[in-house]
Amino acid sequence: MSGRVVDENLEIAPLVTIYDKDTTEIGKADLDGYFEIELPKETEKIIFAGLGYEWATITIPNDCKTPEIILFFEYTYDFMSSKKIDRLRKKRFDKLTELHFQAFKKGLFKTDKPCVNRNFEPYKPELDRIAKLLKKQAKENKNDFKDLEIGDSLKIPFGLDTSKKKINTYYSPCKNCTEEDYKYLIEGVIVGENRRKLTLEIKIVEMTPYDSLEYRGEILSIDSTFKYEMKYFEVIIE
Repeated sequence: MSGRVVDENLEIAPLVTIYDKDTTEIGKADLDGYFEIELPKETEKIIFAGLGYEWATITIPNDCKTPEIILFFEYTYDFMSSKKIDRLRKKRFDKLTELHFQAFKKGLFKTDKPCVNRNFEPYKPELDRIAKLLKKQAKENKNDFKDLEIGDSLKIPFGLDTSKKKINTYYSPCKNCTEEDYKYLIEGVIVGENRRKLTLEIKIVEMTPYDSLEYRGEILSIDSTFKYEMKYFEVIIE
């Protein structure tokens, strides 16, 4: 069967990947959003996924010969509850039938209404799970922070863009991890603390194999100091 994918602004959604329910790739849209797939008999649901879009999970009934799909953009929602985020997403989702009709009038779709079945999928359960985990991690880190004193030695794991010698990854707390689990480490000594913000001021002792690295716009080197937020990030305490 063949169909087309556009976005909620009624623009072509190119190169969207199509998966079966087990996330095995079964097709891909071309540069104009058109696709052709052979639907496996055992597949009830298929997934449309593209960079910058929310994944769309749909069911194609037997009488649906031309599946035409509208993808919603994946937005970043700052400082909002999971309930409010889903309320805003649901408001956009409820316009799906009208958007399909507008795509038909513009000549993007061949049908004036969707023939696929598609349900709203809330983010709230997953966001609540993540929030609960982060809260637990923050509490554990706060307890660890209380045990630290000026003069204590520690190690901080990080990821690195080696082409630019730039720190670009910070690791979440890991209770069972050791320094052997990380490729790059900064070794340092605590020279200052901000207990309200759970921030450490660290003097660098070693950061093998580099003499200097960029960190948030600053150049770090041996004997230089930098501030490190311990609230959500890993610290290996010696």
